Amino acid sequence: MPPAQPGPTPHTGVVPPAARIARPRPGLISRDASNIADILLGAPAADRRRAFKTLSPAERQHVMTEVERITGSPYGLWHDTPSGFIEDVLGESIWSRQREIVDAVPLHNRTAVPAGFGVGKTWIAGRLVAWAGAVNPAGTMVIVTTATRFRQVRNQLWPHIRKTVARAGLPGYCDTTQWKMPDRYGNDVLVAYGFTAPENDEAAMQGIHGTPKLLVVVDEAGGIARSIGSGTNNLLTGDARMLAIGNPAMDDPRSWFEGLCEEGADPHRPGTVTIPIAALDSPAITKERVPYCNDCPETADRHTLDRHLPGQEWVDRTITEYGEDHPYVVAKVYAKFPKGGGGLAIPVTWVEAARDTDDPAGPGWIHPRDLGLPGETGTHTVRDGAWIRLGVDVAADGGDEFTIYRSVGDLVEQRHRSSGSANDSQVTVAEKVLEEIDAAQRLADAIRSPHPVRVKVDKNGIGHGVTSMLERWAQTGRHQAQIIGVMVSESPSQDDPGAVMRPWRKRDEMWLATRALLQPDPSTGTGRLRLRIDREAAAQLSTPKLLSTTSGFTQIESKKAMKARGMKSPDRAEAILLALYEPEPLNKPRRRGLLN
Repeated sequence: MPPAQPGPTPHTGVVPPAARIARPRPGLISRDASNIADILLGAPAADRRRAFKTLSPAERQHVMTEVERITGSPYGLWHDTPSGFIEDVLGESIWSRQREIVDAVPLHNRTAVPAGFGVGKTWIAGRLVAWAGAVNPAGTMVIVTTATRFRQVRNQLWPHIRKTVARAGLPGYCDTTQWKMPDRYGNDVLVAYGFTAPENDEAAMQGIHGTPKLLVVVDEAGGIARSIGSGTNNLLTGDARMLAIGNPAMDDPRSWFEGLCEEGADPHRPGTVTIPIAALDSPAITKERVPYCNDCPETADRHTLDRHLPGQEWVDRTITEYGEDHPYVVAKVYAKFPKGGGGLAIPVTWVEAARDTDDPAGPGWIHPRDLGLPGETGTHTVRDGAWIRLGVDVAADGGDEFTIYRSVGDLVEQRHRSSGSANDSQVTVAEKVLEEIDAAQRLADAIRSPHPVRVKVDKNGIGHGVTSMLERWAQTGRHQAQIIGVMVSESPSQDDPGAVMRPWRKRDEMWLATRALLQPDPSTGTGRLRLRIDREAAAQLSTPKLLSTTSGFTQIESKKAMKARGMKSPDRAEAILLALYEPEPLNKPRRRGLLN
């Protein structure tokens, strides 16, 4: 995402250094260039930049040669102004908050930036690396970049660094996660590299310094483990700087990054500064005047920078999707750290509201217990003609629970749960599902449902065999239901690139579909479901955390991760999800021009 360059610098009343010297004659001699270089290097950054722009291209080349002789780098004029380097040397555009971030790095040991969604945090971190590598002589500074996962280092930050170095013609060359350039003796030295440290391995952060200067760039800082983050303290001695930038953690109430940001907000800790950059700070929302984008291909239509930044429509959609106080909104919109634990896939309040919703009454609403059907004892009401669906979560390898939940229109109820060795037999499990199919069919006939009973079965483990038996029994006439095997590890059935939350796998799609049904309507305060379920099933629905991949897809906390933090496998919840989830249309569309 391209950031932006400022408008004209306001006049400060200070005479630019170049105006205090005689205009160099054509074919500027070395002595003139040396004098100008000395004056510029001693001037304030803003004056230096303005004066440099008054020189002709040939004069600039002579001056930069003299600057290299004095400082060891042709880009030494920008040693204290990263934003100036980005705009003057790279020719790229940044906006006010990004300028504030990069210019804070030379002034503070630690710069912490809790950032919202889509504000160009990784983009600006990549340009900061380019500045640090270019303005310091090769071999005098090492730049270390890290993130939670190595793929984040390799696939997010370093493509920005490689592109910047190549496009600006900076010295040296970049490979996947290294930048090397020749020193004054012609030897290639490592200027910057990316790596990740194993969690809980503080020793991995030792032995990095080795040069007079050090810059540590921590991307995706919200996910950095406490032990690794604490290890950076041992590095920040002498002339060392750190930029830690990322979204606030949604699922870690006392993360290392949160502690660092709190430290930066403490006026008694001058070595650390915190600069939040919320989505609401975006120029697309604040209407800050920004220049034209310089990063898109020349074939693209000319546009201003704010096209690439989050706007009010995205903010409004996100708040509607998640809820004003959801950890996702707190972190991604407001760039603040959620309090009271991590973000849940389905908030507890939504589940409780669905459990407490009153049953409708009146014409068209029926009490199943009044129908005289065996096994129908529910005191709730169901709508005449409602579609009936079953969700079956088969216990994996005989462990956990084998559960069946039923959806009758908007109402969800438990029909069966069991655990133990009895669930080891695929035949026994399939026969129990068949019993529930028969009961569902009787109810469907009684309430005049026009749709066939539909059964969704988790095909993982022995569920595959159960699905096959139920499909075979349908072919032989033992039941009339539609059997749908669901492989939760597959990709989603559909993908909407414009959606706020895009599921990574089918299991994530199931959770998000149920979440959408439970989300309260602002006008009524209620969702679209009535849950007639026990407390354990309700707790399971509101237990998994809402996570996200580095590429922006939404993930639901895995069963393995839940068990690792002491939670039960959400078997009851996932049977509910299966009952409600529709991986394919009820009536598949026919090909045009065909009758069958």
